[in-house]
Amino acid sequence: VYVVEAIEQNRQQGIRWRILTTHEVTSAEQALQIIGWYKERWHIEQIHRLLKTEGFKIERSQLEQGWAIRKLTLLAMMASLRILQMMLAYLDDNEQSIDEVFDKKEQDCLQMIGKKMDGTTEKLRNPAKVNTLKWATWIIARMGGWKGYISQRKPGPIVLQKGLAKFYNVYEGWLLFQDYN
Repeated sequence: VYVVEAIEQNRQQGIRWRILTTHEVTSAEQALQIIGWYKERWHIEQIHRLLKTEGFKIERSQLEQGWAIRKLTLLAMMASLRILQMMLAYLDDNEQSIDEVFDKKEQDCLQMIGKKMDGTTEKLRNPAKVNTLKWATWIIARMGGWKGYISQRKPGPIVLQKGLAKFYNVYEGWLLFQDYN
């Protein structure tokens, strides 16, 4: 077992982290790699938060068969990863393709919803480039109850989960309407 110690330098009372690892650490570069991996643990925490009490609530499932619980968990995991991908796209300034998360029909529906979600003032308009994942995430977040103000913190996983659920309800109705016309 190896120990990596990291101490915050920019604070009066810097936080001291001691990270235990089974990976060999013999250089500063290897220590920084371990610290980098540790920093990414937050994404795993967000996934578990989405899967459990605040999101999909899989622990409340009344399924009794192991195969059924595994299927439910896999479906919830797929949705959770999609939400995490949207969250990361919103935090980054890249122009990640919307195609990585939404298919063409879903994108068409998002276009229609986006027109309704855009506010009348500049502060309430979607600031992201159209047809990027960041643009779609803004719409989904608004559907989840996020107000969209720049002064507000960025949309979190629970808001996106609620928004995505609402989007798919609207999307089902939109598909029915498309089939009818």
